[in-house]
Amino acid sequence: MTSENPRLVTSAAPPARRQIQSWQDAEHNAAAWMRHWGFSDAQAKPGGADGGIDVRARRALGQVKYQAAAVGRPELQNLFGARGRDMHKQLFFFTGSRYAATGIEYADTNDIALFVYALDGAMTPVNKVARRVGKPPAPITPQAPARLLPLTSVAITPATPAPRPTVSPGPHASKGPRWGRIVLGLVLAVTAVAVPHESTVIPWPNAMVMTVGLLVIPVILIVWGLAATNQRSFVATGAGLVLIDLALAWMLNRHLWGNTVSWILITVALGVATLLIRWNAPHRPTGPLAPERP
Repeated sequence: MTSENPRLVTSAAPPARRQIQSWQDAEHNAAAWMRHWGFSDAQAKPGGADGGIDVRARRALGQVKYQAAAVGRPELQNLFGARGRDMHKQLFFFTGSRYAATGIEYADTNDIALFVYALDGAMTPVNKVARRVGKPPAPITPQAPARLLPLTSVAITPATPAPRPTVSPGPHASKGPRWGRIVLGLVLAVTAVAVPHESTVIPWPNAMVMTVGLLVIPVILIVWGLAATNQRSFVATGAGLVLIDLALAWMLNRHLWGNTVSWILITVALGVATLLIRWNAPHRPTGPLAPERP
């Protein structure tokens, strides 16, 4: 088992390319890149009881996955929890595969930098956090010492405090209920209660089952609106959920079963809903596939 010296000096040039043939290679490669990005004491400790942490530095922690499966929200939650009370430390996650949409959303909300590494050791940032922190530190240019003037020729003026910069919240910083989703859920809930009692509806198998079935999507929308922590556009997803609820109401109405056109419309509605929801989902990056880590 090899180890690397964590006291390497950072430079503007990226780390030398290395072939990633094992999970040890992947962890040492991640540590080299973290040193390049300014965390000069980053060190990988393969094989230790790391509690989910593969690379450690005074100001950062990193986890490395050497697997073919996509990384989802649970793995990132484990990394966030392993940090404990060291909230000042920057979190890094490296994989040779890709990230699920739920994982990217969780990382953006909790300031976790996501990277995909290639089999030659190259790194590709996946989210905004990674593009922000994955930059080498600017070189320090030595300056000539200032000339000292005679004390009698120096005019002393009171110092003016610099204006405090204003920081605008990022797209995921705003928290609170999303009223559009809640209102849509309430409208669909009222509809779910009223539809089984319409004269043109024959509930299947009965009105109670039809009402409960139609309440599933409204409940999801209301809970989602109360728990949401980001402002991603919801229009396409909301329209897709409405189409799914409409198709469900159609299928629970025995009055429409004998009509072939009805089943064609149900199929079309479900297909359009799927396209809308997939179109509204965030981009899913792809990367090289590697065998599962032992």
